[in-house]
Amino acid sequence: MNNFLRTAGVIALLLVVYSLLQAMAGYLVYYIINGSLSPGIFSNVDALIENPVIKAHKIDAMAIGMFISAAAMLLFIHVTKLFRLRKSLFTSIAFRPLLLSTALVFTVIPTFNVLVQWLPLEDLLENEFDGLTHTVMGAFTISVLAPLLEEVMFRGAIQGYMMRRMRSPWAAIIAAALVFGIFHMNPVQVVYATLLGVVFGWIYYRTGSLMSVIVGHVLNNTIATIMMLLLGPTDEKELLNEYMPSEAVIASEIFTFMFFGALSVYLAVKLHRSLPPVPVPWHESCETGRDLFFDNTGC
Repeated sequence: MNNFLRTAGVIALLLVVYSLLQAMAGYLVYYIINGSLSPGIFSNVDALIENPVIKAHKIDAMAIGMFISAAAMLLFIHVTKLFRLRKSLFTSIAFRPLLLSTALVFTVIPTFNVLVQWLPLEDLLENEFDGLTHTVMGAFTISVLAPLLEEVMFRGAIQGYMMRRMRSPWAAIIAAALVFGIFHMNPVQVVYATLLGVVFGWIYYRTGSLMSVIVGHVLNNTIATIMMLLLGPTDEKELLNEYMPSEAVIASEIFTFMFFGALSVYLAVKLHRSLPPVPVPWHESCETGRDLFFDNTGC
């Protein structure tokens, strides 16, 4: 019971702090753009959103706010030592497992994309995401900084914490993936992020290296950013229907799901067999020498 309460407390702390940092970053951006602070800034959210100055710079404000809050959250996690940003965690993985884990993520992306398309889920943030990808800071934050933060936060801090305190590794992996998915708050992203979180969590568990999942997450977000830049906020299924009959679209989706799904299983088995047994108790990989900020005591 104590373990459960302690774990729940750590998760709640991280989520609350990140939410507060996002709100504070938005408040700061409002001040920079508007040039003044209003005592009732949060009393009427609709009026704030409809403010012509804010509306005209909405995407830039979102990009700046995301960047500031993500960077601040990384600093918070590092300073509180909920996850120590050691050099070894980003380098202590051989090229072969790194390549296999990256290839695995590359194959599960189309598999999960097709699965999510088959579900009646809304994408409430499609237009905002499209706008962010068209700004330099927004594209960088979505493609690089956000994946770095989310892996440090959800895999390194949350899953790593649970892995050291729960008997079942899979319970920790799935729990962290669920928190990761629900935190996105967007119906289509909740399902997709949860599924992807399970894959990321298993890769982190097997390799012990955060770099293996950071590379995969950056790959996922970069592909999504590029697709949004090329296609805009257009449903992929609608785009296919313009050039292919519905039967052909369904057949291509089934083929994509089965082919990339089978390939994902093959790569997962290949990755699993290429690695030594997972140490008990589980810990992240470590290298000899000193950390970037701390020494390796307790590694």
